[in-house]
Amino acid sequence: MKETFVKKFWEEEKTLFYLHFQDNTAVRQIEVNSNGKVFLSEEYPVKGDSILYDQTLQDLDLQENDFISEQEFEEVWSNR
Repeated sequence: MKETFVKKFWEEEKTLFYLHFQDNTAVRQIEVNSNGKVFLSEEYPVKGDSILYDQTLQDLDLQENDFISEQEFEEVWSNR
């Protein structure tokens, strides 16, 4: 199983997204914006207006600097 971690800011939503993919499927997600943080996972895929990313990793328009380490993702995930 391939683990991939992404950090991407979407200007149109003014939100910073952290995504954890296993193979090509998002299994965890953190959304950070002016309202705070939202944590989503396969167990809890919906919270308010937020929904766990349901497209594949390839569907994202990613640059090399959008990929982060597992450690960086876990630091944000554990800081609830």
